[in-house]
Amino acid sequence: MDSVAATSLFSVLNFIIFIFISSVSTDQTNITAQTGQDTFLPCRSPDNKPVAFVEWIRSDLGSEYLLLYRNDQLDLENQHVMFKDRVDLQDRQMKDGNVSLVLKNVTTDDRGAYECRIIQTETNSLRKTMVIINLDVLPPPDQKNITAQTGQDTFLPCRSPDNKPVAFVEWRRSDLGSEYLLLYRNDKIDLENQHVMFKDRVDLQDRQMKDGNVSLVLKNVTTDDRGAYECRIVQTETNSQRKTIINLIVTSPGEPDGRNRDGPAGRRNLWIYVVVGLIGLMVSVALGIFVYWICKKPLCLSPKSNQSSEEPLQAEQPLTGQNQPAD
Repeated sequence: MDSVAATSLFSVLNFIIFIFISSVSTDQTNITAQTGQDTFLPCRSPDNKPVAFVEWIRSDLGSEYLLLYRNDQLDLENQHVMFKDRVDLQDRQMKDGNVSLVLKNVTTDDRGAYECRIIQTETNSLRKTMVIINLDVLPPPDQKNITAQTGQDTFLPCRSPDNKPVAFVEWRRSDLGSEYLLLYRNDKIDLENQHVMFKDRVDLQDRQMKDGNVSLVLKNVTTDDRGAYECRIVQTETNSQRKTIINLIVTSPGEPDGRNRDGPAGRRNLWIYVVVGLIGLMVSVALGIFVYWICKKPLCLSPKSNQSSEEPLQAEQPLTGQNQPAD
């Protein structure tokens, strides 16, 4: 009997056992993940009891499974090709009945309903549990760069997919902690846990949010407002989510090209000035040494110095016959 037939037979027998098991329970959970991230699909046996069998499947992908645990080991023989080297148990020891699945490098193709099937071994009976995880995967966030000048008001653009109505809007800056800039929920703006930096400085560009426009108005911009702003939207109709990231660059008057002195360009220019200064200093020192070395030669002595040095030599010359006194 080949492996495919054996697996099919095992699935049939498992289904029959599932029908006649004394106790069956089902639970459902919704999970949202971001593309490119790793996510956990939670599943745990009732009362945290030990398990004899764990199977993770997605019904829309046919009979192949994502992960199968039986006979005290993981069975990877008939694993679906989409999940090879991408799934594992969160805890291979399955302590306290934890059989949660790790799904790595999530893509939009991973959207779907995942089933976790557990068979427990108890004293007098078998107990089967099925958990359904509805996984929604968000597309990569949109990213935009916005430049503003200190003292001005600026707009941070954000819009819901297909311009659909929104149920929830959250603006935040991750470097500022858990407090938000602006929060819209329950059909109103919630200012209770707003960050102190943005009190009375932010508003929605259109409070009616027509055509899904949830752009933010940021008033009287300062250099402290530089950073990455996140706009997270939950739509009313589909309950789907979208994240947009706005990189805000704030310049002071006189700073060209949207650069700031504290940023990478400013630091790069500072290094240029330092290097040029050091080169100039080295050239000056080298030139001084060269001049000093040249001036130690007779070429650098003045004519007066040459004359004074020659006079003693002339005085010491021997007398000639014309100058000798007569006998």
